[in-house]
Amino acid sequence: MELHGLRAHNAAAELLRLPAGRLTCLTGVSGSGKSSVLGALAAGVAAALKGTAADTVREVTGLDGFGWVAVVDQEPLGRTPRSNPATYSKAFDIVRKLFAATDAARARGVDASWFSFNTTGGRCETCTGYGRRLVDMHFLPDMWVVCDTCDGRRYGPEALEVTYLGLSVDQVLGLTVAEAGEVFTEPRQLAETLAALDRVGLGYLRLGQSATELSGGEAQRLKLASAIQRGAASRKAGLVVLDEPVSGLHPSDVQRVVDALDMLLDSGNTVVVAEHDIPVAASADWVIDLGPGAGPNGGAVVAQGTPDTVAGADTPTAGYLRRYAAGLPLLDASKDTRR
Repeated sequence: MELHGLRAHNAAAELLRLPAGRLTCLTGVSGSGKSSVLGALAAGVAAALKGTAADTVREVTGLDGFGWVAVVDQEPLGRTPRSNPATYSKAFDIVRKLFAATDAARARGVDASWFSFNTTGGRCETCTGYGRRLVDMHFLPDMWVVCDTCDGRRYGPEALEVTYLGLSVDQVLGLTVAEAGEVFTEPRQLAETLAALDRVGLGYLRLGQSATELSGGEAQRLKLASAIQRGAASRKAGLVVLDEPVSGLHPSDVQRVVDALDMLLDSGNTVVVAEHDIPVAASADWVIDLGPGAGPNGGAVVAQGTPDTVAGADTPTAGYLRRYAAGLPLLDASKDTRR
């Protein structure tokens, strides 16, 4: 894949080449232009696939076999309490169909939409399916309180009487991803969706947990799980771009994310990450190091190639790659100023 005439903020490159079907890592000091290149790449490829032009890239070539682009960033999934992991992943669409197929639902003559808390039907109309009500505190900030009609369950009594595998619809939303994976082994699509969420380290999230309560990293991993599902189901390869996907994660969760990226690559997709984490950079197939500095002193490609090739360059990233390859600590204890 080749990007010609890239211009985005402080980043500029007449030709940027990335191997298709491989993991490319953009490295460099903070402010060196990694996010700018990442955004220009996603916008340029998306425009090229649509047959339109992008402001940041003059031309993109080498897209034979590509069909989609996914931007896995840390932007919130939504600004309303109605959005949650179950609705974002489409798992709740399948769950509602399962409830609608029960004898109790058929006896009531209701369909899957009746079990949605976003539409009228089985939801609690006092809180309109929020499970909470916003109270006007006059001279104080408004406050959310648990709905006293449904006790926060989102649904009316009739909907809560319908059960599937012994669970009411609100109890399903109260399950964690890991618990739901043990309960719903069928249908296959639902089981695979839950497995993808658990695979990226989100097994602890409740299916009905409000998107407004999720951190940026959790939102990013939800998007990563969706990209995995899309990559496995699509007939065409995709481009998946991620900005610092392992920032702030525990080492065990970092490995989960790396394993998820491997799944995308195994499906024939191309993955590009902007990352400071040296172990992630060292595990990439291709590294593009940006710099040499930050802001107006950055934005240029100062080294590129395999991690071993970039490790031989004269850049800050190269020094850390050499230390990592030699098994040395990435931080020099003699320069630790925290003592």
